[in-house]
Amino acid sequence: MAQASDYYPPRLQGQVAVVTGAARGLGRSYALRLAKLGADIVVNDIKLDAAVDVQEELTADTMMDEIRQLGRRAIGIEADVTSEEAVHRMFQEILETFGQVDVLVNNAGGGRGSKPISECSVEAWEGVMAKNLRATFLCCRAVAAHMRERCRGKIINVASVAALRPLMPTLAPYNAAKAGIVALTRSLALELAECGVNVNAIAPGYVATVNWMGGLGKIQDELRPQIPMGRIGQTEDCAKVVEFLATDLSDFVTGQVISVDGGMGHLQPAYLGPAY
Repeated sequence: MAQASDYYPPRLQGQVAVVTGAARGLGRSYALRLAKLGADIVVNDIKLDAAVDVQEELTADTMMDEIRQLGRRAIGIEADVTSEEAVHRMFQEILETFGQVDVLVNNAGGGRGSKPISECSVEAWEGVMAKNLRATFLCCRAVAAHMRERCRGKIINVASVAALRPLMPTLAPYNAAKAGIVALTRSLALELAECGVNVNAIAPGYVATVNWMGGLGKIQDELRPQIPMGRIGQTEDCAKVVEFLATDLSDFVTGQVISVDGGMGHLQPAYLGPAY
């Protein structure tokens, strides 16, 4: 059985981390990384049975079992974090169970479809805004007072390189929503700084999750030249940055957006066009 201390310093021992959208992909990687650092984990997703990722070898039947094998407590909460009521209930349950929230990773989000703005319906726009910006706002709001009272806490919002430069000209809702997360991050960082609460964001580039491989991953040979480091990112590349932002290593870092993109943000964008 794997032991967290074999590989990772227990920097989060005795702490509780909440990861939204954690059933698969990047969220799963974040949750496992934080557990290996000693944190008890709340796994949130809109559909928890997605927590078994058939594309990866697991050492336990589910992700939560794997976390428990590391000696950590883990609970799963199925909740739609775009719903104000659902978010309120979720954090009420978390505080009743654990009594504290030390780390919040707002990973839930996404947005599919590529259309010119003239063809984008209000429903489509609001849907992408809800999954990304609204969900992040609701979860930040839910923990802000608690963290302020305790004079400690780490909030990590997951934006995208698309927040800093549009990767596709026909993804206006997604680009705008992720840019909103960046602005929210910086605003909350100022608001909560005097309380000792850190608020930062990461901006992943192309990362080889199962969903990504089923979409843009099909043309990854065309995308690779856009990345100075010459490869597609892996989930662990982002998880390492989340580790930094979740631990005492980043105690004097707040309001920052860290790109995890292999340097692609420093190149002029090569628009993919509306085909995807």
